[in-house]
Amino acid sequence: MHNLNAQPNLSEALRCKRFKGCYLLESVKIKISNTGWPVRIATIRDVENWDFLELRLLGNNFLAINHFVGDYVQLEAAIKRCKNDLFYYLAWYEPVTGFLMESSEKRQSHYVVKQVSRDACLQSLRKRIVLFLNTSEQSLCFDILKNFSDVFSTNAIKNLCEKLPSLSNNQLIVELACLMEKYGSDISSIGHLLNQLENKRPYRVWEQKLLGE
Repeated sequence: MHNLNAQPNLSEALRCKRFKGCYLLESVKIKISNTGWPVRIATIRDVENWDFLELRLLGNNFLAINHFVGDYVQLEAAIKRCKNDLFYYLAWYEPVTGFLMESSEKRQSHYVVKQVSRDACLQSLRKRIVLFLNTSEQSLCFDILKNFSDVFSTNAIKNLCEKLPSLSNNQLIVELACLMEKYGSDISSIGHLLNQLENKRPYRVWEQKLLGE
């Protein structure tokens, strides 16, 4: 298992010809190179800070990597010179979210790795919330994550993240509000908070949830 404490920050990695580590896969995009050819570029970020690095995906390698955008991956990258062009390319990667969580349950020394998985789930939640069209609903959900995410259990965050594809925006608002209730607020305050939203559908979803419907 890779030691997160031993991996280089991306600012340091720029001085390496080759490096390994666990990083956030932020995006995979097509860009036009200096020679006018389209190339696939994966952008990665550090686990603990916001330094980023672009890695070129050579040929038809790693066609499925876009499935892991927003997740953490273990990877190996190396520098390559092509004519007058110098760039980093992805040599190998492996998605880590589920694998690392399983390992952390088996070995206490992998607690830091488990935290990476937790952060990946929180990142997925933030990416979903930023798509909300209503700014007040978006603000409410971001405030919940900001003020309560430190006390949410990893299992609670993971379970919510797994349900994301099946949840409407209204249902996601209620799920976050119910988590907040469990870890620090009472039922009446949650109802008051949801009732302040211009959109009353989350409040009705919450009422139905209380009634077991």
